Amino acid sequence: MAFSPEAEKVLREIFSVGADRAVGIGRRLRAPTPGADELFEFCQLLAEEPPEEDLQLFLQKNVGFVTGLLGGPDNADLAVIFKPKIGTRFVADFCVLQAHQGGAVAHLIEIETCHENLFTREGKPAKRLASALKQVEDWHLEISRAPMHFSAEFIRTAKKLPEYSEQDSTSRGVRFTAPDQIQNIWESFGGRDTPLFSYTAILGRWSKLDDDGKARIISRNRDGGPKVHTFEQLARNANFRLERDDWHNDLDAWEGQFSSAIE
Repeated sequence: MAFSPEAEKVLREIFSVGADRAVGIGRRLRAPTPGADELFEFCQLLAEEPPEEDLQLFLQKNVGFVTGLLGGPDNADLAVIFKPKIGTRFVADFCVLQAHQGGAVAHLIEIETCHENLFTREGKPAKRLASALKQVEDWHLEISRAPMHFSAEFIRTAKKLPEYSEQDSTSRGVRFTAPDQIQNIWESFGGRDTPLFSYTAILGRWSKLDDDGKARIISRNRDGGPKVHTFEQLARNANFRLERDDWHNDLDAWEGQFSSAIE
């Protein structure tokens, strides 16, 4: 197949992010997607009804579960920060920095246990859910007072993180591109002047909810406020992203044909 210079330019623009062309063909900014082994390990962990700390450590080691829950299929994953500070009073469990045509987004995540009830018999949030909702509300109020300050702080932290391949047990998070690229991409999508923030609580099991509880979760997630997801959704979204990675593998094969055609 012969490509004109104009067509080549259009194609490369489609698969780039921002003016700096940080992604480019075959170089997508994506956290590694969990495979079958990681998914089975996660299921075993959930079956053991682990404490929150064990879930935190597992997700730090397998950040693709967390990034796969957020945004669209082809967002640029810039970094995942573990236990990010929000001012002097609060600490989230994760901050995922992503960029796409919807903007530059810092996703703040609170995780709780997987095995406790989400609602009381009267339909009110049970202890764990009430605690998670209170925490994300506190974060929102704190960040809303100085959003650009917190945006800059998260980016500053992200730039100091090790690359994913260099992560160890002492890492405070991981990044998926060079530090200067994190800054450039974030700012290319409005992160310097109009950063966006989302708030998510992950806890409980969908399969353990009754119909009323499921309806309450759906209703909350439709309201536009903080999202509430169960651990099933965390695993399910990661699996769907794995299917999207299969599509990207096809793209990589196609890219070789493309490169040969334009040489």
